[in-house]
Amino acid sequence: MSKFFIEQEITKISFPDGEWADIKSEFTQEDLDFITNAMMTAKFDGKVPEVSMSFGKQATLERAIISWSFKDGDKPIPITPENISNLRSKYRWMLLKEIDRINKESGEFLKN
Repeated sequence: MSKFFIEQEITKISFPDGEWADIKSEFTQEDLDFITNAMMTAKFDGKVPEVSMSFGKQATLERAIISWSFKDGDKPIPITPENISNLRSKYRWMLLKEIDRINKESGEFLKN
């Protein structure tokens, strides 16, 4: 692990039913820009742009999930935006909670 640069650092999230998912231990700037851009939408009616913001949970999951153990029989289920969107809440919320926790920890550096 590099002291200065993000490499292929992962955190394994184990679910109570024995399944698991690997997520990025820290987002890159490109990841954060992707998530932010996905959250912001603008409409321009010719006068004043109207900007709206969404929560960005889908984009966060898309950028964070590296691999998972989910299978359909013996066939691995691919990590796609559609499959991520259709994850059951028990997996989605646990992943989002851990992603939030990990990113808060990486931000602790700024408090010193």
